Amino acid sequence: MLMKEVTPATQTPIPLRELGAHLRLGHGFTDDGSEDALLELYLRNATAIVEARTSKALISRVFILQIANWNRRGHLHLPIGPVTVLDRIELIRPGSTITLDPAEWTLHPGSARQRVTGPNGGTLRTMPHGALAEIEFTAGFGETWNDVPNDLRQAVLLLASHLYEHRDGELTLDGGLPNGVAPILARHQPVRL
Repeated sequence: MLMKEVTPATQTPIPLRELGAHLRLGHGFTDDGSEDALLELYLRNATAIVEARTSKALISRVFILQIANWNRRGHLHLPIGPVTVLDRIELIRPGSTITLDPAEWTLHPGSARQRVTGPNGGTLRTMPHGALAEIEFTAGFGETWNDVPNDLRQAVLLLASHLYEHRDGELTLDGGLPNGVAPILARHQPVRL
């Protein structure tokens, strides 16, 4: 499985001023913007950690997933959600590409590890020998920071603050996360049955 992000998020997940206020950094005459690059770095890192732990894209963007097989049932579980649009599924082999008609698949609702099946929950079309399936989809809660659920926004803010305040790498660990962040993310982690 190989997944790549086609379009990056359109904005920094949290406005820098919101993180600066949370950290009680000076603003106004004393705000020369010298911390902005560092704050943005910690925001992006905190967002990446939250997304990895929850299997959810916070800000909407387009992904392409390449896989060699469907699962045993002839279905596909998308590795990140919430998927809002499934743009295309193609079966690709050297010299040929088969584009599946949207009537040949069903995207099941959910916010993480959403299933793609054939019509009415059936199997997807059998992959030709030596083919890869390429799936293009859009995942995320919305285009802006305000579209992200409040608790996930708080988790990013707390984690970015912790990274900023502990630049030496010291962590207060609760499953590798600062206390307070892990319980928020636990509610959003996908359940595997």
